[in-house]
Parts: sequence; C-alpha cells; structure tokens
Amino acid sequence: MSSNPSPSESASLTGAALEALRAGDAGKARTLLERATILPGAGAEAWFALSLAHRRLGSLDAEGAALDRTLELDPRHLPALIRKGDLYMTRSDSRAANSFYRAAVKIAGMLPTLGQEWRAEIERIGKVIDSNSRVFERHLLSELEGQGLEEPGGRRFARALDIMLGRRQVYLQQPQVFYFPELPQIQFYEREQFPWVEALERETAAIRKELEAILKSGERFAPYMQPGTDRPVFNTNGLLNDPSWSACHLIRGGEEVAANAALCPGTLQALNQLPLCRIRGRTPTVLFSLLRPGAHIPPHHGFLNTRLICHLPLIVPPGCALRVGNETRPWRDGELVIFDDTMEHEAWNKSSELRVVLLFDIWRPELTDAERELVARMLESIDRFGGPRQEWTQ
Repeated sequence: MSSNPSPSESASLTGAALEALRAGDAGKARTLLERATILPGAGAEAWFALSLAHRRLGSLDAEGAALDRTLELDPRHLPALIRKGDLYMTRSDSRAANSFYRAAVKIAGMLPTLGQEWRAEIERIGKVIDSNSRVFERHLLSELEGQGLEEPGGRRFARALDIMLGRRQVYLQQPQVFYFPELPQIQFYEREQFPWVEALERETAAIRKELEAILKSGERFAPYMQPGTDRPVFNTNGLLNDPSWSACHLIRGGEEVAANAALCPGTLQALNQLPLCRIRGRTPTVLFSLLRPGAHIPPHHGFLNTRLICHLPLIVPPGCALRVGNETRPWRDGELVIFDDTMEHEAWNKSSELRVVLLFDIWRPELTDAERELVARMLESIDRFGGPRQEWTQ
C-alpha cells in the first residue's frame, strides 16, 4: 500500500479548514491549510482558503502571497481577484485595486450564473471602481491644469484624455459600401484647415436670401428618405417618406435640378470654386437640408469614406445639434461644419422652428488627385454594370 498522499487529502484538509473558518477558528484553519497546500494536488481553492485564514488573522503579506499563488493556478479565480483588489485598497493603491476589480467584473460577466453573494460583491466593487476613477480623474486634471488643454494646440490631446478616462467612446469609420484604407479617423474637421471656407462663409447672407425665396415659392422640399424601385426597401430608421427631414436639391446625382437651381444662382456660384466631390451620375450633391421642429435623425453611417460632408448653417434656432462619434456640436449661423459621415452620427432639432443648412460633399483632402480619379472611375464602372444609384450624401 502506497504511503504517498493523494489529492483527496488536500481537498479533505481544505474542507476541514473551511469548517474551522466558519466556526471562527482562523488559527486552526491556517494550520490545516498550510498542510493542505504542500500536498500533491493542492489547487487554487486550497490557496484561496489559506488567503482567507491569513486575512482573518491580520497577516496581510501572507494573504497577498496566498492570493498570488491562487491566481497563478487559476488566473480567472473571481473571489481571488476581488480579494486582491481589496488588499490593494488597504494599501491605498487604488490604481492596482481597480485593475483587479475590473478583471473581476469582466469575468463575472462571462459566467452563466453567479450566486447572490458574488452578485453583491460585483455591485460593491463596481461602486469602488467608480469612486477610484473619479479620484484619479480629479488628480490627473489637477496636475494638467494650466497646460493649455482648452487652447487650439491642446484640444486633440484633451479629447485623447477624455477617451482614456472613459468620458468618450472611440468611434471609427464604418462606411456602408466602400472603405478606403489608411485615412485618418477624424470626426469633425476644423474650418481653418480649408483655405476656401472664409470666402464661402461671407456668402451666408446671400445664400440665406435665396433659401428664403425657395421657402416662399411653394413645396420644393420633399422627404429626404424616399424609396427606390430597383432595390428592397427597409424603413430601418423610421424616416422613410417622413417630411420631418426634408431636402430641396440644387444638384442631385451630379446634375442640376433646373427649377431649384434657377432660384439659387448665387449659391451655386459660391460653391463653384470648392473641391466638390465629382463622380459622374452620383455627385456632387448640393441641397438645403431641413429639419422640422422635434425632428431627430437617428444614428447612422454614410456610404463611403472618400469624401466629407459640409453644412453651412442658414437657419439655426437654439436646441439644434449634430453628433459625430463622441463629439456634439451645435450649428452656428454662418460657420461651416465639415465632418466624416462614415462615423456614427445623428442630428436633432429640439426647437419649435425650422432648422435649415446648405449641405454639400467635398473630396477628402488626404486623397491624391490620382486616388480621387480612381474612386470616381470605380463608381462610374459600377453604374455601367447596373449597380445601385443610391443617395450618397446624408
């Protein structure tokens, strides 16, 4: 008969130690577990139980060593992760504590079931994570105060800091149809990046006057989202044939809409010098985009990331705004807004008045002339094959 201990001996000693812990005899439990953990087959549960005995006895260094061995044997041991976080909290190391707490929360979310005790623990450490994060955020912002985060040279870093602190989500280009790789992931482009912006903005009053004539001339606006006849139609955003988001096109599919264009010669002349996205049969698209009071355009993505969308605000009551990715900007009268519509975006009019912007599309400045030509030829080739002639500007 072999005299070697079996793995069941370690389990038996661990069970007896847990009984001793429940009875309040942490000293006896530690003695039993020190024997159990040197036996073959001693697993993570024996080491975790030993950590509990050390904790009861106030031996924090020994507790930490037992927890380390527990996690070495089972890196996903939920109770050990939580207790390791608690141990770092007793040492006032909230950064280390949060790293273990967050791992525990993530693992708990993967488990099919979780007992009431551990659900309560996950709720508890969630509150500690939030509290620690707020303290860390205050510390970091205090340290960086006066470093120019609000100045033009610091704004991009400020947005990166918000992402790191969890105050902003990361959004990436997700075009519905065509993705051109290696282009920068920029939500809003700044007006100062484009030399032609000031000249266009100086024409705001004249363009608004032509818009007002359009508004007075009758029903030239139609719902922006209209069904096609050659493709299935799914009203996924609830705006199909909805006049709350309407458009009056001056140029559609690259061709002037004669009746509307005739009323807006100044508008078209102002746009004539711009790097409009020109693709035969598709673009440029130039339109007055109207949101009625209470209208909301739900989050969506544009079709291709080789162009940018521009809004020249003409009628912009308070309570109107555009969100692109993790940034929301209100429209300001006469200040051009330039954005990448392949980032998730949405818009709303919470006022009791109309909101109208002049909308048009331009080539992305990062594309070379050769690349623009290739994109245009590709889409024209698709159309010659009988491909979709969809609305490419949203």
